[in-house]
Amino acid sequence: MRERAIKLYHDLLAASDDLTPELFARLKGEMSARRLLYGEREIGVALRPHLLTLDQYEILAHSSQVLAGAFEKVGAAMLAEPVWMDRVGLTDRERSLALVHPGFSSLAVTTRLDAFVFGDEVKFVEYNAENPSSLTDQTGLNEVLFEIRALQTFAERYRLRQFMPAEALLRSMLSTYSEWGGHGAPNIAIIDWADLPTAHEFMLLRNYFVGRGVPTIICTPDDIDYSGGTLRRGDFRINLVYKRIIIHEFLARYDETHPMVRAYINHDVCLINPFRCKALHKKACFELLTDEEHENWFTPLERKVIRRSVPWTRRVTESKTLYKGQQIDLLDYIRRNRDGFILKPNDDYGGHGIFFGNRSTESEWDDSLTTALEDDYVVQEILNLRTEEFPIFDERRWGLEQMYVDTNPFIFRGKVEGAMVRLSASPIVNVTSGGGMTGFFIIEDEIDH
Repeated sequence: MRERAIKLYHDLLAASDDLTPELFARLKGEMSARRLLYGEREIGVALRPHLLTLDQYEILAHSSQVLAGAFEKVGAAMLAEPVWMDRVGLTDRERSLALVHPGFSSLAVTTRLDAFVFGDEVKFVEYNAENPSSLTDQTGLNEVLFEIRALQTFAERYRLRQFMPAEALLRSMLSTYSEWGGHGAPNIAIIDWADLPTAHEFMLLRNYFVGRGVPTIICTPDDIDYSGGTLRRGDFRINLVYKRIIIHEFLARYDETHPMVRAYINHDVCLINPFRCKALHKKACFELLTDEEHENWFTPLERKVIRRSVPWTRRVTESKTLYKGQQIDLLDYIRRNRDGFILKPNDDYGGHGIFFGNRSTESEWDDSLTTALEDDYVVQEILNLRTEEFPIFDERRWGLEQMYVDTNPFIFRGKVEGAMVRLSASPIVNVTSGGGMTGFFIIEDEIDH
């Protein structure tokens, strides 16, 4: 059904006479007005939303929820035996803060898995356990795309479902605040650095929260004070911090005397996500999922999802390990079999510092391995990524282009609600690296006429 539906949509576009520079300017203007921007760049690049069938979405959601539960077990093992924190690369300061109990059970309240969907198969490549971005984008992009007549006609032929990640975020934050011991609606502070390209989302979330009766401000770490058991920004008392700042960047500037840290340690503020989320955010957590040594941590269902959906991953060290049941010398094996692997920084984002073995010469791969050993990297089995045709547009024209597309489910207290969809001509599918986004709908069924 999916292929037939996409062909119909592209046929509707081809037959349309409204795909003009005037429409493209209107779409871009709508994105600007709705703050669907990365910095000053409109994030939407396609005239078609990403479409999955209901069966595909249910496989994606189920696998994501099972895997999120497995990650929580990995986190619990690290808290019980902190030596595992060293295994995934936590620094001493990250480890110290991870051991502070946040006042609620989840290691990470709001997360996102980065995934690729191929038919009824799902592959997960990263876990964004620090608060993920783009929760407001899908709903906004879907609304903008309904300016296109082809989508209006398409929606008369197929029953479509969309999602509300911002609503699920607020619901999960309020539930966590209650578990933490808070009463009523908290005063929320969204905290990150000033003048970031993602600042538009902070404004959209603030407006959404305030519109639902939850007082919310946006501020930086330098704007807040802590005294008398109260965290404040000026006269605004802060009960809950929605921490969008990345932990290692925060710790590069501040120590444990910072107001937010002291309030957190003293249980005077509910911090989402808590500092212990960093243990799950490290890409080396995928090693603890895929190393046979730890299979007994997981249920049969979790082991099945891990085997089917998680690529083999190891932290890059001079060591011996198992690969497909055989013991290997890690560095020697990945040096000799570069076409099968990719190197990633253990704790970075935005597609920075990634090396593809199948796009490297032998000498380039050797240099990449030297970098990986000197810094903190993981090696991961490379996926056989496939492109999909999307109608891409700019200010003047549109055309069908082959794009890499990832479908990245948002998870709130263990439950999936929607996904972020990114498109790129490069296999590094990341908005920070120059990629774009599109809307996202589930095709539930065809409408009888």
